[in-house]
Amino acid sequence: MKISPINNKEVISMATIDPLFQVTGLVSGIDWGTMIDKVMEQERKVTDIWTAEKEKLEFKIDLYNEFSANFKSLRTTLTPLKLESTYRTKTAELTNVGSSLDPSSVLSITATADAEIARYDIEVLQLAKAHSITSKRLDDPTQTIGDLINEFAGGSFVIGSGDKTTTIQVTASDTLSSLASKINSATTDEGESIGISAKIMDNRLIITSNETGEANAITVTDDNGILSALEIWNGSDFTNELQAAQDAKIKIDGLEVQRSDNEISDLIEGLTLKLNGTGHVVTDIVLDAEKAVNAITDFIDAYNAAMDWINIRVLEKPIEDPQEEYQKKIGLLRGDSLLWQTKSRMRSLISDPIATDGVFTMLSQIGITTEAVDYGKSGMLEFDVDKFMSAMTTNSDDVAALMTTVMSKMDTFIGNTIDNVPVAIGNTTGTKGRVASQINYLNNRITAIDKRISDFEERLAIKEKGLIEQYSQMEIVLSQLTSQANWLAGIVTQLSSIGSGA
Repeated sequence: MKISPINNKEVISMATIDPLFQVTGLVSGIDWGTMIDKVMEQERKVTDIWTAEKEKLEFKIDLYNEFSANFKSLRTTLTPLKLESTYRTKTAELTNVGSSLDPSSVLSITATADAEIARYDIEVLQLAKAHSITSKRLDDPTQTIGDLINEFAGGSFVIGSGDKTTTIQVTASDTLSSLASKINSATTDEGESIGISAKIMDNRLIITSNETGEANAITVTDDNGILSALEIWNGSDFTNELQAAQDAKIKIDGLEVQRSDNEISDLIEGLTLKLNGTGHVVTDIVLDAEKAVNAITDFIDAYNAAMDWINIRVLEKPIEDPQEEYQKKIGLLRGDSLLWQTKSRMRSLISDPIATDGVFTMLSQIGITTEAVDYGKSGMLEFDVDKFMSAMTTNSDDVAALMTTVMSKMDTFIGNTIDNVPVAIGNTTGTKGRVASQINYLNNRITAIDKRISDFEERLAIKEKGLIEQYSQMEIVLSQLTSQANWLAGIVTQLSSIGSGA
């Protein structure tokens, strides 16, 4: 009987199948694939520490962004407080003289910060009115100029208001409607409006000045008799005048003045008078502190919210075994120097004396103080409106000087804290703003951790591949030994058979 030699190539090819797709331990009976997985799992446990560290850094960034958001809101409230006009706002209080009517039916006044605090006795004698004229009524609205003027072959008239005039060309076929269109589209030689408008009402051509006052009265020149035929002009005056051009006339503290418009802004500095009707009123121009009070109230609300956030974050203790995201953030900024320093500087800005030319040097003198609870440790503010109003009444300019100085300093400090502006530092680019710098530092640490994990995973992959190759080689060797043992057993069996046959 012929004995077949072992085919080692066949055994090796079966044992060197891609480890990712092979079933481990077919020859050895050892599940070394599971063993390798457990080894890798144990090796990777160190990355859990790094991942947890990375998560904390990311949560810290979230908290710093919350900090910035609070101070951005606070900074917004500083905008009106940095303006002197906020503390110098004036308003007009009107009282009707000799009448129970609403004084606004006679006059309304808008005051700017430049207005002087004063009282004025104002009598509106007459309102400014726009000039308005009309033609006669035609029985037929389609009647033409040629129908009104015998043998009319065409002509023109000059019309305008004040010193702005133009020439209107007229044909025999023109009607009231076409004349109105020509007037409305007319301009001066310089292309400016002539300041009048025309319309048809009750088969009449009505022409009205666009602006009030005697200086804007309608003017005409009617050499061809066109306007006379329409009974608008009689050669020396208007035939049908609906409203004469009229200036406004008012008497202020006994002084009679005249203007072409019912809105007068060049009479008293800082005041705009809007005349609504005739009558007599007394006007008191007074300081309007409401705008400043509202702005300060908004500021204090935002300031206290920012301080409260800091107070919570710098003192809270971490939670053991946190599960929720918000729980994991608790205690991460405990004792944080950036937060403590920000709070300290903000308190200094509020409480430290400020050098000004006025009588007020501290916010506490005008009603803005640190709350007294627990000796003011919270840093939160209180606002005594009555004290502020008293200061505004006695010396609003000094209040403005103090507030604008303090709020400008605070705005600068907040900007230096939360702004994220690239700045050149030597040959590199850095970031202006303490929060932005801190976040940049944390992001760099996160990047370093990511690289550490990535490098570690690469090393683990190499190690895993080496283990797989070692165990695969073991399977090959065992397979070869098994085949050889089987071959030897076969030889022994054959030899035994030969011996028995003999």
